[in-house]
Amino acid sequence: MFAVLKVFWLVAIAILMTACSSVEEQQFYHRINDAYDFEVTHCDSFAMASGVGSGEHALQEAQEKARRYGEEIGGTHIVWLQTDELEDSVKVIAVVYKCLQ
Repeated sequence: MFAVLKVFWLVAIAILMTACSSVEEQQFYHRINDAYDFEVTHCDSFAMASGVGSGEHALQEAQEKARRYGEEIGGTHIVWLQTDELEDSVKVIAVVYKCLQ
């Protein structure tokens, strides 16, 4: 009986710790890699990606949207070209590459 309660409390604590982590602490796995232009000279550029974010983490949100689009279309690398800080938001523009590895 004691072992069951111990497992229950460990699971409950793990869930609470996960739920309480902030957006800044969360790092999401991406199948697309951030790169500099010299790192993708052997790759094919095939799309542009953009994203817009607002609020406290506007840049992170904008980049996340662009990365997600790049992943959806099969990109392997993304090179950031431009970041525009607008009145209440941030817009990013990037080139999506497909590299044979």
